[in-house]
Amino acid sequence: MNVESLLEQIEEILDNGQKVVLSSRVTVDVEAIRRCVDAIRDNMPDEIRQARNIVRDHNKLIDDATAQAQETLARATERAQETINKANAKAKEHILSSEEIARTNVAQAEEIARTTVATAEAQAQRMVEESEVVARAKAYCEEMCRKAQAQAEATVANANATAAETIETANRQAAAAKESAEKWSDDICSSAGNFVENIIGQTERALVNSLSSVRQAKENIHNAIGKRNDE
Repeated sequence: MNVESLLEQIEEILDNGQKVVLSSRVTVDVEAIRRCVDAIRDNMPDEIRQARNIVRDHNKLIDDATAQAQETLARATERAQETINKANAKAKEHILSSEEIARTNVAQAEEIARTTVATAEAQAQRMVEESEVVARAKAYCEEMCRKAQAQAEATVANANATAAETIETANRQAAAAKESAEKWSDDICSSAGNFVENIIGQTERALVNSLSSVRQAKENIHNAIGKRNDE
């Protein structure tokens, strides 16, 4: 029995249904209709089965493309975050190293200053003790102390300036490294977005082709049924 005959049989069952009193409803033989529907499924043309397979494959293609796009975006985000973390760690390391160098330079400058002052005071004291002209020795001692103090202050100021310059250079390098990492992260995210758009475009084209195939299959079914009616 072909599909057209089964559809006619369903129409006949509906026409023979009994009306419910005082209602617009009709009672029909549900089991008979179900048997006809099962028979229609068994006699369904190959074109419809192919169309169903096309739709199923299309849905799987969309799911696979979406999963792949999400995975690619997740990997790109993870790489970008790792790059930013490394840049931050490197920047902190530069700053800590620069601060340590600055502290060392200041400590060395202070030690040199103390040594210079102590040497000058010791020399002055010896000159006072050994010289017959106490006044000249005292004046020379004071001059030496003044020079030593000035040299010590200049050395400390020099060390502080060098430390400040070192820290500023480290901060610039850290900012540049962070900016480079963020740009690289943006580039990766942009590339991942373009990849996702390409996958979605390919999927949309596949969907259009699938819909065309389904429409063609539907037209073939109608033509086949029309030919059978004519026969």
